[in-house]
Amino acid sequence: DTELNLWINEAGKDVAFKTKCIKTNGYMTPVTDTLEYTLSTYFPTLLSVLNVYINANAAAWRKLYSLIDREEMDDQFPGWMDTTSGTPTHYFYSREEDAFILYPPPNATNAASNNVRVYYAKMFTELSTGSGADTTEPGLPDSLQLAIVDWVVATGFQTRGYGDKANDAWAKYASKLQQYKVITDIEKEDDRLIMRPEWGM
Repeated sequence: DTELNLWINEAGKDVAFKTKCIKTNGYMTPVTDTLEYTLSTYFPTLLSVLNVYINANAAAWRKLYSLIDREEMDDQFPGWMDTTSGTPTHYFYSREEDAFILYPPPNATNAASNNVRVYYAKMFTELSTGSGADTTEPGLPDSLQLAIVDWVVATGFQTRGYGDKANDAWAKYASKLQQYKVITDIEKEDDRLIMRPEWGM
Protein backbone atom coordinates (compact mmCIF):
# COMPACT_ATOMS: atom_id res chain seq x y z
CA ASP A 1 0.00 0.00 0.00
CA THR A 2 2.80 2.41 0.82
CA GLU A 3 4.42 1.84 -2.55
CA LEU A 4 1.13 2.24 -4.42
CA ASN A 5 0.30 5.46 -2.58
CA LEU A 6 3.73 6.84 -3.45
CA TRP A 7 3.22 6.03 -7.12
CA ILE A 8 -0.30 7.51 -7.12
CA ASN A 9 1.09 10.78 -5.81
CA GLU A 10 3.89 10.78 -8.37
CA ALA A 11 1.37 10.05 -11.12
CA GLY A 12 -0.85 12.90 -9.94
CA LYS A 13 2.06 15.33 -10.09
CA ASP A 14 2.96 14.20 -13.61
CA VAL A 15 -0.65 14.48 -14.84
CA ALA A 16 -1.07 17.96 -13.35
CA PHE A 17 2.22 19.15 -14.82
CA LYS A 18 1.59 17.83 -18.32
CA THR A 19 -2.08 18.81 -18.66
CA LYS A 20 -2.29 21.93 -16.42
CA CYS A 21 -5.74 20.63 -15.47
CA ILE A 22 -5.99 21.94 -11.89
CA LYS A 23 -6.92 25.60 -12.15
CA THR A 24 -7.41 28.28 -9.54
CA ASN A 25 -6.80 31.98 -8.99
CA GLY A 26 -5.49 34.33 -6.35
CA TYR A 27 -4.59 37.92 -5.61
CA MET A 28 -1.33 39.69 -5.01
CA THR A 29 -0.60 43.16 -3.68
CA PRO A 30 1.94 44.92 -5.89
CA VAL A 31 4.49 47.29 -4.39
CA THR A 32 4.97 50.85 -5.58
CA ASP A 33 7.88 51.22 -8.06
CA THR A 34 8.62 47.47 -7.85
CA LEU A 35 9.12 45.64 -11.15
CA GLU A 36 10.04 42.10 -10.05
CA TYR A 37 8.46 39.80 -7.44
CA THR A 38 9.28 36.39 -6.01
CA LEU A 39 6.70 34.15 -7.64
CA SER A 40 6.58 31.45 -4.96
CA THR A 41 5.91 34.02 -2.24
CA TYR A 42 2.52 34.75 -3.75
CA PHE A 43 1.66 31.49 -5.50
CA PRO A 44 3.70 28.61 -4.05
CA THR A 45 1.75 25.87 -5.91
CA LEU A 46 1.79 27.56 -9.33
CA LEU A 47 2.70 25.57 -12.43
CA SER A 48 1.64 27.94 -15.18
CA VAL A 49 0.12 31.43 -15.38
CA LEU A 50 -3.02 31.51 -17.51
CA ASN A 51 -4.21 35.12 -17.26
CA VAL A 52 -3.38 38.22 -15.22
CA TYR A 53 -5.63 41.21 -14.51
CA ILE A 54 -5.00 44.50 -12.73
CA ASN A 55 -7.50 46.89 -11.19
CA ALA A 56 -6.13 49.79 -13.23
CA ASN A 57 -6.02 53.03 -11.27
CA ALA A 58 -8.42 51.39 -8.79
CA ALA A 59 -11.17 51.99 -11.35
CA ALA A 60 -11.59 48.94 -13.62
CA TRP A 61 -10.08 45.50 -14.12
CA ARG A 62 -7.89 45.18 -17.20
CA LYS A 63 -6.18 42.13 -18.68
CA LEU A 64 -2.39 42.31 -18.90
CA TYR A 65 -0.54 41.15 -22.02
CA SER A 66 1.76 38.17 -21.61
CA LEU A 67 5.41 38.21 -22.68
CA ILE A 68 7.59 35.14 -22.95
CA ASP A 69 10.88 36.19 -21.34
CA ARG A 70 13.39 38.97 -20.75
CA GLU A 71 14.57 38.79 -24.37
CA GLU A 72 11.08 39.62 -25.61
CA MET A 73 10.92 42.46 -23.08
CA ASP A 74 14.23 43.76 -24.47
CA ASP A 75 12.87 43.62 -28.02
CA GLN A 76 9.57 45.34 -27.30
CA PHE A 77 10.57 47.73 -24.53
CA PRO A 78 14.28 48.67 -24.71
CA GLY A 79 15.43 49.95 -21.33
CA TRP A 80 12.40 48.44 -19.63
CA MET A 81 14.25 47.82 -16.36
CA ASP A 82 14.59 51.58 -15.83
CA THR A 83 11.12 52.63 -16.94
CA THR A 84 8.94 55.07 -15.01
CA SER A 85 6.20 53.63 -12.81
CA GLY A 86 2.62 53.72 -14.01
CA THR A 87 -0.23 51.33 -14.77
CA PRO A 88 1.11 47.86 -15.66
CA THR A 89 0.15 46.64 -19.13
CA HIS A 90 2.37 43.53 -19.50
CA TYR A 91 3.75 40.69 -17.42
CA PHE A 92 6.01 37.72 -17.71
CA TYR A 93 7.04 35.01 -15.28
CA SER A 94 9.69 32.35 -14.91
CA ARG A 95 9.30 29.34 -12.64
CA GLU A 96 12.99 28.57 -13.09
CA GLU A 97 13.97 32.02 -11.81
CA ASP A 98 11.04 32.14 -9.35
CA ALA A 99 10.25 35.57 -10.78
CA PHE A 100 7.11 37.49 -11.72
CA ILE A 101 7.49 40.84 -13.53
CA LEU A 102 4.93 43.64 -13.91
CA TYR A 103 5.67 46.21 -16.61
CA PRO A 104 5.72 49.08 -16.11
CA PRO A 105 6.18 48.84 -12.35
CA PRO A 106 3.03 50.02 -10.55
CA ASN A 107 2.80 53.54 -9.24
CA ALA A 108 1.13 54.30 -5.90
CA THR A 109 -2.36 54.31 -7.42
CA ASN A 110 -1.88 50.80 -8.82
CA ALA A 111 -0.25 49.31 -5.74
CA ALA A 112 -3.47 48.88 -3.76
CA SER A 113 -4.15 45.76 -1.71
CA ASN A 114 -5.04 42.69 -3.84
CA ASN A 115 -4.85 44.83 -6.96
CA VAL A 116 -3.54 42.04 -9.22
CA ARG A 117 -5.51 38.83 -9.85
CA VAL A 118 -3.70 35.83 -11.31
CA TYR A 119 -5.43 32.82 -12.86
CA TYR A 120 -3.14 29.82 -12.93
CA ALA A 121 -2.71 26.06 -13.14
CA LYS A 122 -1.42 24.60 -9.91
CA MET A 123 0.40 21.55 -8.63
CA PHE A 124 -1.25 18.31 -7.59
CA THR A 125 -1.90 18.09 -3.85
CA GLU A 126 -0.43 14.84 -2.56
CA LEU A 127 -2.91 12.39 -1.10
CA SER A 128 -2.50 11.33 2.48
CA THR A 129 -0.64 8.03 2.83
CA GLY A 130 -1.84 7.44 6.38
CA SER A 131 -5.02 5.95 7.76
CA GLY A 132 -7.98 6.50 5.45
CA ALA A 133 -5.81 7.35 2.46
CA ASP A 134 -7.62 4.85 0.23
CA THR A 135 -10.84 6.90 0.42
CA THR A 136 -9.22 10.20 -0.64
CA GLU A 137 -10.11 11.67 -4.04
CA PRO A 138 -7.18 12.94 -6.14
CA GLY A 139 -8.89 16.17 -7.24
CA LEU A 140 -8.37 15.60 -10.97
CA PRO A 141 -10.95 15.39 -13.79
CA ASP A 142 -12.49 11.91 -13.91
CA SER A 143 -10.91 10.99 -17.23
CA LEU A 144 -7.45 11.76 -15.87
CA GLN A 145 -7.97 9.64 -12.78
CA LEU A 146 -7.87 6.65 -15.11
CA ALA A 147 -4.55 7.95 -16.44
CA ILE A 148 -3.18 7.68 -12.90
CA VAL A 149 -4.04 3.98 -12.97
CA ASP A 150 -2.05 3.53 -16.20
CA TRP A 151 0.93 5.41 -14.70
CA VAL A 152 0.92 3.20 -11.61
CA VAL A 153 0.56 0.00 -13.65
CA ALA A 154 3.40 1.06 -15.96
CA THR A 155 5.66 1.85 -13.02
CA GLY A 156 4.80 -1.43 -11.33
CA PHE A 157 5.65 -3.47 -14.41
CA GLN A 158 8.79 -1.44 -15.07
CA THR A 159 10.19 -1.89 -11.57
CA ARG A 160 9.57 -5.63 -11.82
CA GLY A 161 11.34 -5.99 -15.16
CA TYR A 162 8.29 -6.43 -17.41
CA GLY A 163 9.38 -3.99 -20.11
CA ASP A 164 6.79 -4.85 -22.78
CA LYS A 165 3.87 -4.61 -20.39
CA ALA A 166 5.27 -1.37 -18.96
CA ASN A 167 5.56 0.15 -22.44
CA ASP A 168 1.96 -0.81 -23.21
CA ALA A 169 0.75 0.90 -20.02
CA TRP A 170 2.88 3.99 -20.72
CA ALA A 171 1.31 4.23 -24.19
CA LYS A 172 -2.17 4.08 -22.67
CA TYR A 173 -1.17 6.77 -20.19
CA ALA A 174 0.12 9.10 -22.91
CA SER A 175 -3.01 8.47 -24.98
CA LYS A 176 -5.30 9.51 -22.12
CA LEU A 177 -3.37 12.74 -21.60
CA GLN A 178 -3.58 13.50 -25.33
CA GLN A 179 -7.31 12.73 -25.42
CA TYR A 180 -7.89 15.09 -22.51
CA LYS A 181 -6.06 17.92 -24.29
CA VAL A 182 -7.96 17.34 -27.54
CA ILE A 183 -11.34 17.24 -25.80
CA THR A 184 -10.52 20.35 -23.78
CA ASP A 185 -9.57 22.24 -26.95
CA ILE A 186 -12.80 21.13 -28.65
CA GLU A 187 -14.87 22.26 -25.66
CA LYS A 188 -13.17 25.66 -25.70
CA GLU A 189 -13.91 26.07 -29.40
CA ASP A 190 -17.55 25.01 -28.87
CA ASP A 191 -17.88 27.62 -26.12
CA ARG A 192 -16.47 30.29 -28.44
CA LEU A 193 -18.99 29.34 -31.15
CA ILE A 194 -21.89 29.39 -28.71
CA MET A 195 -20.92 32.80 -27.37
CA ARG A 196 -20.23 34.31 -30.81
CA PRO A 197 -22.87 36.93 -31.73
CA GLU A 198 -25.13 36.33 -34.72
CA TRP A 199 -24.01 39.01 -37.16
CA GLY A 200 -26.71 40.95 -38.92
CA MET A 201 -29.33 40.48 -36.23
